[in-house]
Amino acid sequence: MRFPLRLRVLGLVFATNAAVFGAGLVYLVGRIASARAEQGAQILDDTLSNTIIPGGELKVAEILSSPQWRHFADAIVVDKNLSRTRGEIRPTGVFLNPRGSSRRSAAFDHRGALEDLAAAIESRARVEGRDGSAVPIFDPGGELWGACWYRIETPSETGRAILSLLPWFLLSTLLLTFGTFTVLRRFVLAPVEALALGAEQLARGDLSARLAEPERHDELSDLIRRFNAMASTVQGFNATLEREVARATEKARAAEAAAMTQRRLAATGELAAGVAHEINNPLGGLLNAAESLSRENLPPEKREQYQSLLRGGLERIQSTVGRLLRLAPRQAKPQPVDLVQPVADAIALVQHRAAEERVQVELTCQGERARAEERARGLPTVMGEPNELAQAVLNLLVNSLDALEGSERGRGRIVVDLSHEEGELVLSVEDNGPGVSVEELPRISDAFYTTKEVGRGTGLGLAIVHNVAASHGGRVELFSTPGAGFRAVVRLPARSGRT
Repeated sequence: MRFPLRLRVLGLVFATNAAVFGAGLVYLVGRIASARAEQGAQILDDTLSNTIIPGGELKVAEILSSPQWRHFADAIVVDKNLSRTRGEIRPTGVFLNPRGSSRRSAAFDHRGALEDLAAAIESRARVEGRDGSAVPIFDPGGELWGACWYRIETPSETGRAILSLLPWFLLSTLLLTFGTFTVLRRFVLAPVEALALGAEQLARGDLSARLAEPERHDELSDLIRRFNAMASTVQGFNATLEREVARATEKARAAEAAAMTQRRLAATGELAAGVAHEINNPLGGLLNAAESLSRENLPPEKREQYQSLLRGGLERIQSTVGRLLRLAPRQAKPQPVDLVQPVADAIALVQHRAAEERVQVELTCQGERARAEERARGLPTVMGEPNELAQAVLNLLVNSLDALEGSERGRGRIVVDLSHEEGELVLSVEDNGPGVSVEELPRISDAFYTTKEVGRGTGLGLAIVHNVAASHGGRVELFSTPGAGFRAVVRLPARSGRT
């Protein structure tokens, strides 16, 4: 769980102040206890020194009746006559219990108290033990007389002191926390939160985000001013970049449109020889038939034969021109298209080049060659524009012919197959050319990318095929193995029915 910065800072300030004041309170309590211990030692020194008679005798009754003992929880007074037998200390002279021994618990460490007394006599200095303190006692002449072990009744008074200081401790902690947090919020937290909000707006793409600039001049205020300056610079750069990108995009689109036009013109030029061949072949016969028909002495059966030849040649030219017109681009609404017609037109328009290069072009249906065109007309139709589909098929055929240019004459083969698979009409164009490498296969559909020599291709053939397929709701799949040919598959959504 993520806590807001203000809560985390508030908790940190409170914990820091509480720790500082707590340490101060512990130190103060320790000082109070130490002061009381020193005060107790002074009381003992004043009380006992005044009850020792010169010569070493002690006014026992006066000691026991002294009101000063009320400051002590327990006390033992001995003279310096202590003996140690088998490691155990025993008093052999004065041994007094001014607070009485009956108040002690069964766990009282009597031996430890005697050890502290012996240490104080031996060192002539105060000794701090585990349960109490021991101080040496001197007579009025300054001679060592004995020692006194004592324990001051401090818990209740110390507790009362702590309880009296606790409200002030809490109040001072809260006041200091509130004051520190208020200063931090104004001069640190608020600017940091504003910077975080501004950075978030910039990250979301709002380059107009600006922060209110404070009047003071500290590091965070300077940082806010630099943030605003940076945002203004980025916004200016972004605007400039958008203009440059728009100009570059426009240039790229213009170049692509020009290249597309060039590609279409190049494809049309590819077909010019084929069209000329298809028209020139019957023209020679037509001229001969027309010249023969001009003779008056022509027998009726010959006249009828020449008229038949003339009619057949004109129909052949009409068919060729019809194919070319169907391939020409024009504005038309999408309509049901029998895909075999654009395929047949495209094949017919490249047959002349295929024949010259001795490349065999075959049309199959569902992988079978027999009655392929007739059987293909029984496949479902697609919704689209015939000229665009024919242009796509033509580009695939031209690409295959280009790929087969370097192959051995008479061994080139292109297979165009039409099939129906799971609601899709599938057009496949496969050649037995050299194929493309695995590295080049993902890139050959990119616009302007070509594997042909410089000046031999624009790199737009497959790009046009992809665009046509996409505009008809379909897709293109490419398969190739280096040295084993190339296969392009166009999948288009089939219509349910023939009309």
